[in-house]
Amino acid sequence: MIFDKTVKSISRIGEMINILLRFGFDDVIATTALKKFLPAKKQLTGYGTSEDESPYEYTRWERIRMVVEELGTTFIKLAQLLSNRPDILPDPLIQEFAKLQSDVPPFSTKTAVEIIEQELGKPINELFTYFDNRTIGAGSIGQVHRARLTRGEDVVVKVRRPDAEHKVRTDLRLMREFFKLTETYFYNLGILNPLEIIDAFEESIRKELDYRNEALNSLRFRRIYAQESDFYIPKPYPELSTQKVLVVEFTHGCQVDNLQQLRDWGISSEKIAEKITDIYLKQIFEFGHFHADPHAGNIFIKPDKQVVLIDFGMTGKLSKQQKYDFANVALSIAQKNPKALASGLRRLATNGEVENMKIFESDLEALIDDYTTLSIDETGVSVLIGRLRRIAFEYKLRIPGSVFVIFRALAILEGIGRKLHPDYKMMEFLIPYGRKIVAEQYAPGNVRNELSYSVSQFMSLLYSSPLDIKYILKKMRKGEFVSTTKIDGLEPAIKQINTSTNRLAAALIIAATLMTSGIVVLAAPPEMLYFWGIPLLSAVGFGSAGILGLWLVVYTIRHRKK
Repeated sequence: MIFDKTVKSISRIGEMINILLRFGFDDVIATTALKKFLPAKKQLTGYGTSEDESPYEYTRWERIRMVVEELGTTFIKLAQLLSNRPDILPDPLIQEFAKLQSDVPPFSTKTAVEIIEQELGKPINELFTYFDNRTIGAGSIGQVHRARLTRGEDVVVKVRRPDAEHKVRTDLRLMREFFKLTETYFYNLGILNPLEIIDAFEESIRKELDYRNEALNSLRFRRIYAQESDFYIPKPYPELSTQKVLVVEFTHGCQVDNLQQLRDWGISSEKIAEKITDIYLKQIFEFGHFHADPHAGNIFIKPDKQVVLIDFGMTGKLSKQQKYDFANVALSIAQKNPKALASGLRRLATNGEVENMKIFESDLEALIDDYTTLSIDETGVSVLIGRLRRIAFEYKLRIPGSVFVIFRALAILEGIGRKLHPDYKMMEFLIPYGRKIVAEQYAPGNVRNELSYSVSQFMSLLYSSPLDIKYILKKMRKGEFVSTTKIDGLEPAIKQINTSTNRLAAALIIAATLMTSGIVVLAAPPEMLYFWGIPLLSAVGFGSAGILGLWLVVYTIRHRKK
């Protein structure tokens, strides 16, 4: 069995090498460990493709996309996932990956019925009074059929492809081998962690393979949005759902971009565009749980104008702090404030370090100028997001994946909105929500909670510092404390360290004194001595902190002059 897998793996790697050669990626093979899998005859004749194939008439990014298409479904799904990660890939490659389609023909209805009966443990006629042999949709993971339950409810039935899990597992193993062999090539492209990318992709696609996750997401969203009347989430049937089968309520309606049907029903497409945008922005900014794949095929309109959202295989979640930071980014653009935008982007990022802030802010200022001066026909949120993606990539900002999922969702929504509404402007919807969330951030309750948290953290630091110092001194006494330092120009460096240490010590003492004095003001009993309306102990503390602060300012100015 192990030998058989090894032979198949080597055969598949050989197939990958041939695909790379056919599309002109001989340099990938020549500069990576793939070279050892190339037959000696080919090594002697050199790398490349025949002239009649002419791969070089396409750009390198286009050829990468063509290679992915040739490698098959799992590689296509990985590329589609990466098309939402501009912090990892350059923008031209993202644009190419966005073109990828993973549509595949359906498998036989007979096989689908066999899977349903095996998974649910009953004959098909005991589960459904009607089961449509025709599919209403098919993808790389599964396909969808119409049906009616024995109790009379119309449903749709998703059935996973019989070989889906095996193919994904095999391709994931080969992906790991491929990325290990070509790690140096990706490193030179600026992709430093390809194996981490595979780990994240594996987690995502394994969730997609288990239809119980989608049923759980649907139930969770129905509970969260139970009081919302603007949109409807079809009911899943957990008792009829397994890893391979998902049964969900069928709802009548038309796809959101079916303008003719909307007109026939007397529904204003402009109002629908506004309604859908409000629904999604409310999900993002108010609830923090959102449907992450809002393409037209997942949004339906009922004759009574209610919006229906389907397919909860991909959802997103924002923390409270991420909501605040995202809102600040939107407002910074609207207010034409590059400094605030730079600060907001850095807070959103998991690393947040930028070497040259002046150039960073200058690039953001140019982005804001372009966005606010061009007409709606020349730009939009999708263009703005594209520019933000490039800037994030150039400055190596690691923006959380959930934020880029929002960027993608907003770009898709804008495309739908412009089709439904000729004067549609996404930013006009974003700004009110941004202002509302920023106001919530600075509400007294939130400020009090943040202050309480900061005080508890500082008190924890004061409590643990003596223990940490005692531990270090104990290690030093035993001769177990080891520190290796290499300093060029030792004396100036030591002098600078001493100066900085003095300033830091003084600042900590001032902060501790102010904090303690403030706590005494809040907790002082009536019998304590008071001075000018505050406890005498607090007055002494504030006075001492003021004098020490003045000394620190003078000390800093004098040493800067030196």
